[in-house]
Amino acid sequence: MKVEPVIDKTALVETVRREYGLRIESLDFFPAGWVAYCYVANYAEGERYFLKLYDISGQALSCASDLDFYLPLTYQLCAKGILPHIACPCKTRTGSLTARVGDFLLILFHFIEGKLVGQAGMSDEIIAQLARLLGILHKSTAAIEMEDPLQERFDFIFENDLVHSLAALEAITSGDRSGKQRLRDLLLPRKNEILGYLQRLKELQALAKAAEKEMVVCHTDLHGGNLMVDDEGNLYILDWEGAMIAPPEQDLFFFASEDRFWNLFLPNYEREFGLVSLDGNVFGFYYYRRNLEDLTGWVVRILRYSSNDEQDREDLQGIVEDCMSGWPYLETTIGKIEARLAKRKDNSI
Repeated sequence: MKVEPVIDKTALVETVRREYGLRIESLDFFPAGWVAYCYVANYAEGERYFLKLYDISGQALSCASDLDFYLPLTYQLCAKGILPHIACPCKTRTGSLTARVGDFLLILFHFIEGKLVGQAGMSDEIIAQLARLLGILHKSTAAIEMEDPLQERFDFIFENDLVHSLAALEAITSGDRSGKQRLRDLLLPRKNEILGYLQRLKELQALAKAAEKEMVVCHTDLHGGNLMVDDEGNLYILDWEGAMIAPPEQDLFFFASEDRFWNLFLPNYEREFGLVSLDGNVFGFYYYRRNLEDLTGWVVRILRYSSNDEQDREDLQGIVEDCMSGWPYLETTIGKIEARLAKRKDNSI
């Protein structure tokens, strides 16, 4: 989140002391993330921690996946040495991975000294390293102990929110907040186009379900903002809120539209995972779902939750740059991937 929440920082510091036994001297708000408020917590002994707050009553927690899945998952990945270089949650004095402070759920991580990769930092070296880490992650599925893991069901629970929000745009007037007016002007002329994308997603949903894919542990949000490199060159994977058991395409679709995926990423991935069977329709499902899911999240926040002009500007920018910019290329990307898969199949015969 880009805007700091209204919270009693004294109570927050006291909660960390009571639950984790740490004497925090100061908290610095860190404007990042989609579903959580983030702080850098400076420990009295000189160490630093990364603190995340989830608004239990608001939109943030509803946008995250099952905390009861992703927190034990990341803890096991660290403790078992499967992926030691990830954001690993700290346990409280009672062994819990979360604590409560007012209307917020608190999660504490050891601070990682490093530099975010970002989209511009996806060098060939980073791509190859990430591919190998992802192969290790997907192959580790059987080693993860979960009684009721979060499973991909190829659903999109945001459908009603998206449809109702598009309808609500027509009722926005000059008396409404400027952020709502700009949202109306941006999306209302393209309402039918967006509903067409939703219909296409339903078609791809049926095809993805019929594919009967192998399921593996997936991160689901592997963009450059969730990757960090430390001074020793180790690549860390951050922000596991969306983790679930899903087809490999759930993670691979972030890269499959680039030539480097086929020439560099996939060979390094298969070096760890083994040969993987990929499906163009499953890739298509994830491209459409991610685009419309992100769109819905930003639209709903502007219409229902935000009262802050700065947050509105951030969300509107996200809609334009991360959603609308991709609409002309959705079908083209799927077609290119299917052509690549056909060539890959021919080469294997």
